[in-house]
Amino acid sequence: MASRPFLCYTYNGRLGNLMFEFASLTGIAALNNRTLIIAKEDDIYKVFDLKNVTVLDNRDVCDTFEFIEEALGCCKFDKTLMTLPRGKSFKIGLYLQSWKYFYHVQDEIRRQYQFRDHIKEKAKHIMNTIRASYIYKSPTLIGIHIRIGDIGNEMHNYGGLVIAPEGYIYKAMDYTKARFSDIIFVIASDDLKWSRSVLSARANDSIYFLEEGSEPEVDLAVLASCDHVIQTVGTFSWWAGFLSGGLSIYYPHPGRIGSPGEARYNYADFFLPTWIPVDI
Repeated sequence: MASRPFLCYTYNGRLGNLMFEFASLTGIAALNNRTLIIAKEDDIYKVFDLKNVTVLDNRDVCDTFEFIEEALGCCKFDKTLMTLPRGKSFKIGLYLQSWKYFYHVQDEIRRQYQFRDHIKEKAKHIMNTIRASYIYKSPTLIGIHIRIGDIGNEMHNYGGLVIAPEGYIYKAMDYTKARFSDIIFVIASDDLKWSRSVLSARANDSIYFLEEGSEPEVDLAVLASCDHVIQTVGTFSWWAGFLSGGLSIYYPHPGRIGSPGEARYNYADFFLPTWIPVDI
């Protein structure tokens, strides 16, 4: 292994969370002459064809490093993490969910987040199926990720995190329809029953639902392959918007106003300034 000190992340959460941890630690490592460690067992390694990273059989060595926790919570930028004490290896967490940690290396992050070939092939097959299902010669594909899942349960409702309301989804769809033609909306959701019910009101739109129970990484690869993305809430939506490269539309109130859920966020730290908020 290289002689310079190391950084590890805490491996907290599912794919969207892990992508934030890896990206943010990549940005912090670049500014502090550190080497980022990942393990073969990490989901991030299984999903993406990562280059020029130090890959170990396991992450046991990370438990020997001093732990630094972000001071401001999950979705706020902690500037102090950008300048680390010299000569030491650290484990940093827990969430690191701000674009400001890695914006200076965003091109590298996009290069790193190239899906492994077997995922690319599945996504390519789905995209070809979508295009063949409609009469449009050159369709505009708008990916929509609709998250219900754990945000819809009592614990998250109590904390003030909310699902994006159907009025937002309709308004975001209309926003794209005013700007593009021959649109196919591609829906990825962890609750297709809810999504189908809500979108049944859009009978005049071309809507394609990805299969229920499909692999999250394949759903993400499909959304990233779309021309533009409509996010709802959560980190999975965030990364779909980041990777697509087109317009990224987001719901600006993932936490109920005045709730602990809202207090988790600094929205300027979490949402990219080039993205488009759609309010209702």
